[in-house]
Formats: sequence, structure tokens, C-alpha cells
Amino acid sequence: MNSLTQVEIEYYRDAFKFFDRDKKGYITAEDFDKALRRMGNTIPTEEEVQNLLKEYDINGDGKVTFEEMVVMTVKRKQNEDEDPESRKLFDKFDSNKDGYLNREELVEVLAQLGPRLSSTDVEEILRDYDENHDGLIQFSEFEKMLIQ
Repeated sequence: MNSLTQVEIEYYRDAFKFFDRDKKGYITAEDFDKALRRMGNTIPTEEEVQNLLKEYDINGDGKVTFEEMVVMTVKRKQNEDEDPESRKLFDKFDSNKDGYLNREELVEVLAQLGPRLSSTDVEEILRDYDENHDGLIQFSEFEKMLIQ
């Protein structure tokens, strides 16, 4: 599922407004945690909340706007439909279990999938697939890399 229904959008808008009590147009990490829980997502640890915030805080300002929250929700719904084999492969190479592949982990993946690549090739792959330019490959970026 790539989009939300109007009913879902209104539900998330209401949730966002509930946690943006002073109408500042964003919610903080603490507010974000509460909003995720209200939306039915179980996020038990501070580290997981911070990882999600990092992933979905599109402009990197440490705050989540309504638009960023909708993007997060659509991505989470897409993850429900993810390929379990791709997830297993990703998790196998995510040696530090942080939910991302760093440069070293990516080198290991690429070595397993084909001939060993030069540092220049690895950097080019990072540039091509690291959509948010954080130097890490998240699962959605990894899936795109496997498909192409």
C-alpha cells in the first residue's frame, strides 16, 4: 500500500494535533514517541524512537512535522509488505543491529553478491542509493539496490 486513505490522514492529523498542543507545527522526540504509541505502534526503547526520528525527520532538525509524520506512516505501511528474504539478507549484514548498513557492512554485502568492488565503486553505490545522504543504507534503500 503506497498511500493513505482520507480517513487515515484525518486520524493521523488528529493524533498530530493532540501532541502539538501549543500549535507549533512540529512534535519533539518525546511527543513523537507518544504519537507513535497512540497510532498503535509499539516502540519500547528510546534508541528505537531516536532511530525512527532520524529516519523520518526529513530535514534533520530534530522535530517531526505533520508532513514528515505522514511520510513515516506510509513507509511503515510499505514495510508491512516487504520481502522477508530481503529483510533476512539485510539483517544478516547489519552486524551492529542498528537498522542501517554502514560503509563497511555495505562492502560485505557487495562482496557476497558479486565480485569485490573498488572503493570508488562502493562510494558510487552509496551516492546512488543513500537517498537521505546520511552515509547509511536503510532497508528501503537496500531493497531498491537489490531490485536494480
